[in-house]
Amino acid sequence: MSVGRCPVRDDFDLVVSGALVVGEHDIEVADVGVTGERIAALAAPGTLRGTRIVEASPGAVLVPGGIDTHTHIAWPIAEGVRSLDDFASATRAAAVSGTTTVIDFVPASGGSLLAAARERMAEAASSLIDYTFHPVIARITPDRLREIPALVDEGLASFKIYTTYDDRLDDGEIRAVMTTVAEAGGLAGFHAENHAILEHARSAVLSDSAAAIDRFPRSRPGSAESAAIGLVTHFARELGAPVYVYHVSGGEALAAIEAAGESGVLVQAETCTHYLVLDDSVYRRPDGWKYVITPPVRDAAAQDRLWDALRAGVLGSVASDHCAYGLEHKLPGAADFTVLPPGAPGLDARIPLLWDHAVTRGRLGLRGFVEVSATGPARTFGMYPRKGVIRVGADADLVLWNPAREWTWPAFEAGWGSDYEPYEGMTGAGLPELTISRGRVVARDGRFTGTEGAGRFVPQRIDVRQWPRRQAARGAGRRPSV
Repeated sequence: MSVGRCPVRDDFDLVVSGALVVGEHDIEVADVGVTGERIAALAAPGTLRGTRIVEASPGAVLVPGGIDTHTHIAWPIAEGVRSLDDFASATRAAAVSGTTTVIDFVPASGGSLLAAARERMAEAASSLIDYTFHPVIARITPDRLREIPALVDEGLASFKIYTTYDDRLDDGEIRAVMTTVAEAGGLAGFHAENHAILEHARSAVLSDSAAAIDRFPRSRPGSAESAAIGLVTHFARELGAPVYVYHVSGGEALAAIEAAGESGVLVQAETCTHYLVLDDSVYRRPDGWKYVITPPVRDAAAQDRLWDALRAGVLGSVASDHCAYGLEHKLPGAADFTVLPPGAPGLDARIPLLWDHAVTRGRLGLRGFVEVSATGPARTFGMYPRKGVIRVGADADLVLWNPAREWTWPAFEAGWGSDYEPYEGMTGAGLPELTISRGRVVARDGRFTGTEGAGRFVPQRIDVRQWPRRQAARGAGRRPSV
């Protein structure tokens, strides 16, 4: 950033003055000037003036708006049944908690995926912040394969493919889809768990015990993740194609990703909030049903490995995997993991929990926090440098943090989705004071101040030359302070 000195200017629409700014290259106290929807200037503190000036409080930190790479908003969870949120309520929660862009999904469709994508974008028109989508590919037909280049051309360039569940593709179909996606300039991503391993493990659990919640992790072992990752990264190596892995849960999956990366595969991956702040002891709690998530939350050693991988760049982002289930969906199966729908809410918890663990507790520091919450996702999904960085010309997606503000979760008002909290009672420090989306103040001190429908679709243009660089995660060294 290196703001230096410049003449006083007074022609900005908005100025954030005197915060510690985590810029693309430097971290220093500065003024940030916004004109329209873009960052127009970075300057020494006190040198910019404008129509509206936000004077940062002592100790405040300004970071790029968060990008959540994995949400399921208004999600179809059964025939005729959807999750409890919609794009207006969910993105309000996101804005208040420091997220300014969400990447959701186009649900699998038996008909035209292009038509389904356009329907999904119309549904998202009520969004309060920016959004884009990963179309889910669940059936392979010649027409479906022909639609993939058209989806990429429309900016829907990242896809999700299942290796388990009823929507899974077989190995040959996976290879065919990866070939078509790569040729179109897109990015194939995977829910990576080997279906046969899961079926065997589930049968073994049920043969010697009931389907009690504390048995759930045994029914989905880490080896299922590593086996599926090994398959898709093998195809990626063969085809010279990039590949993405959703919701990595622990060490076995990480080992497969590291091995692929060391062999030259272009692979990016995410983990999720719940894997970083919870461990498998949650399944022994009376409310263990809240944590039936796939893949499962692993043990404390796996959690440490995930933090190592984030520091090393082996994992490029932290997602919420948000789905606003309600008690009505969960409690009927609260004692039997085989009938519980997997997933949990967490869109509003992601950034505050990540800040507390990454910055307040020193696991990543400011630079690492920004990398996994904003810059890494923007680079991976073809939105950089428009999104994910504080630099002149980028969208003015900014979040002003009060690092000292302590909280007990839930830290914000209720009423924007699920009627239960997976993180209830957790404590931490650091909350957003102000969220700015493309130059508009959309949240202040835990209250939403924006406008319904102000969000815009962000097209993705995948460019692996912009992808974050990595190093080996093992022995990643001391935890940085900034």
